[in-house]
Amino acid sequence: MNAREFILKNIDLTTKSNCVSDDATLISLPYPYTTPCIDEKFQEMYYWDTYFTHKCLLLTGREEQVYNNIENFSYMVKKFGKIPNGNRTYYLNRSQPPFFGLMIADYCEKVPAKLGKEKRFSMLKEEYDFWQSKRLTENGLNRYYSEKSDEECAKDSWFVGFEERTGIFLPHTAENGRAIAAECESGMDFSPRFKSACTHYNPVDLNCLLYADEMLLSKWSSEEETAQVYRGKAEKRKALMEKLMKAENGAYYDYDFMKKKRGDVLSFAAFYPFALGLSDDEKAFEFVLAGLEREYGIVASISDGKKYQWTEPNSWAPGNYMAFAAALRLNRKHDARRIAEKYISATDGIFARTGELWEKYNAETGGMDGLGEYAAPKMLGWTAGVYIAFYEYLKQ
Repeated sequence: MNAREFILKNIDLTTKSNCVSDDATLISLPYPYTTPCIDEKFQEMYYWDTYFTHKCLLLTGREEQVYNNIENFSYMVKKFGKIPNGNRTYYLNRSQPPFFGLMIADYCEKVPAKLGKEKRFSMLKEEYDFWQSKRLTENGLNRYYSEKSDEECAKDSWFVGFEERTGIFLPHTAENGRAIAAECESGMDFSPRFKSACTHYNPVDLNCLLYADEMLLSKWSSEEETAQVYRGKAEKRKALMEKLMKAENGAYYDYDFMKKKRGDVLSFAAFYPFALGLSDDEKAFEFVLAGLEREYGIVASISDGKKYQWTEPNSWAPGNYMAFAAALRLNRKHDARRIAEKYISATDGIFARTGELWEKYNAETGGMDGLGEYAAPKMLGWTAGVYIAFYEYLKQ
């Protein structure tokens, strides 16, 4: 059995029941939902993981499960005011990168009749309003944050996991604890991007995703006046990002609004402006790709020498996919093909040796010897999603 056969045989095992669980922390959902793993670790529905898993589900005739996931996310927005990190009570203090709009768009491209424009608009607006009401900064751009109380943020126990995972010791203050929680909301927990002060940054990826939401809300609005409002919001965001985040080389970096300066860590978030329509600068794309591409794929970020798992040499499915999507949008098919081939090759090689798919791998060796803040879980989820997306692209 090869990796593709393994995925097709096992991907349905990531669909879990919607019934009430004996585990009091698990939030029951109205529809069956998709988890990142078949068993062991991560037995709940995660927000941004699901977007990449959908790539597999939509390409293998599982559109109904994608619809179920979208309805579950919409249910959680209505019930909790946000899409939480996962359907656990202990995740209700934070969300994750807002891929909901892109999920809806992907589904509607495959199944255009099921969700009408009015429902698409309503679903997305509810989630977009959370980011605008709870995560907006004074400069007009957004940040990651957390609703954890100051008391919870300052607890010693909250810092223990961070210290064990990164080897970084911070004063046990509410501000530092909230920054850790915010970095968990970013999905890239942990990385050198935010220098352990995530709440001080306007992240590139987050603001690109909200730009994409604004463009979708404009497209899905039934009233031209409302459509113009959202187009205006998108244009304003794009201008702010160019002013605050765009470096002289054309690449985008997270913006530290407390210190009023751009960050200096190149990460795969820099692919989002090309993938989502904010930049057509091919020279800038070449710079980002040259900085992050390795023999076996795209690394998460440039290292600052600390023990982060979202940095080189580690390669994750989302980073490879966003680099691929950026190359495709710029019509750089040779780059898209190479990125896809490297990911397929590395995944096939690791599967041949271990008989499993994994959460991440080493982009420099093509093995499992990268940096880890915890034991690498066996994955289908986004690994399967990106693998199948690349496989189908290369088959064309």
